[in-house]
Amino acid sequence: MKINVNNIIPIRVKQLPRYLWEIVIRFITLKKNSNSVSFTLCHFTCHSYYKYLYCSLHSLQKIRGGISIRVLIFCDANEMFSQEQCEAIRTVFPDSKVIPWTKSQGWGSEQIASIWKAYSLAASESRENDYVVRVDSDVFFFSNWIFQMVACSGKDLVGDGHYVNFKYCQGGFYFLRAGAINKIKRYFEENSMDEFLKKTKINVEDIAAYQFIKQTRQKCWLTFFMMFPDEYRIAGKLSTYQRFKFCCLHFVMKNKNKMLEAYLLEIINPSERDMFLKALEIQ
Repeated sequence: MKINVNNIIPIRVKQLPRYLWEIVIRFITLKKNSNSVSFTLCHFTCHSYYKYLYCSLHSLQKIRGGISIRVLIFCDANEMFSQEQCEAIRTVFPDSKVIPWTKSQGWGSEQIASIWKAYSLAASESRENDYVVRVDSDVFFFSNWIFQMVACSGKDLVGDGHYVNFKYCQGGFYFLRAGAINKIKRYFEENSMDEFLKKTKINVEDIAAYQFIKQTRQKCWLTFFMMFPDEYRIAGKLSTYQRFKFCCLHFVMKNKNKMLEAYLLEIINPSERDMFLKALEIQ
């Protein structure tokens, strides 16, 4: 019986040469002088995801340091947060905005178009070299080095590609330069986005973002920075090495409560625990 060696070697071993190279690129990039850059985070969410979004924002506030961040929350208009939930979010990010929006989970041409309408709105309130950042509610942060690296890179799209073998930018958390969004907007003012998606057989937002960048001949960087549940399970904890390799954990799984369990175990301070749990229960 013929054995395919590629099926035996763990993916992390096969990707080791690329990862080592990415570490070199990271250090080279971080040595560059960066202009003052701000980040506008776009969250697409709904009432049932409130506690996960709250956790995500709570983690972001803990690691942000001096990074200039503003938060736009595009909430499903048919499943809006309550006033009490909005107030709880503003205790974490006082200047955050909750905007009623059409459902934008990222599947199908209509939702992709809705997401890019939101990106364009964020870009219109940003400078050309600022970044608009897609962040899913089920992502929590534990390191901030990725923001510093993106600011120094000047790339039009920075995303994680390791979990999909660098075929495209993995969804959940990625960076788009505001100027790149404006260029894509101009492209689709002259060309049909719907027709482009049909022609390329794309029906999900992360692949669409990657292909829009490629179609408009802009610069993309796929690297390592987003950890996934199976990687966390194998690691057993967020060690110093994991915090160096990754900056966030994306809970792409049905049981989203695992995100809260991990956050309470790995990140939250004992003095914060009761207040954090109380905020999660707000309806």
